[in-house]
Amino acid sequence: MEGSLGVRKGAWSKLEDDLLRACIQQYGEGKWHLVPKRAGLNRCRKSCRLRWLNYLNPNIMRGMFKEDEVDLILRLHRLLGNRLQCMLQCIISFC
Repeated sequence: MEGSLGVRKGAWSKLEDDLLRACIQQYGEGKWHLVPKRAGLNRCRKSCRLRWLNYLNPNIMRGMFKEDEVDLILRLHRLLGNRLQCMLQCIISFC
């Protein structure tokens, strides 16, 4: 499906995922405005960036939290409330 600017929208194909992976592997992350052209994709830069960050990046941790991780999150929430940035800094310092 194509949008008003001729940019593809909708589900990503395996070929598109492979092209994006290869582009990131060759050029690295960043300069997202260049990625669609370098990769040969008919997608906008925001779509490429989000696809990489949310689905394709090999550093994404998937799966359930471990029991000690849940315990840490709950203790930090009791201590800090909904201050997520502070919680994140504490979690990073514990790891």
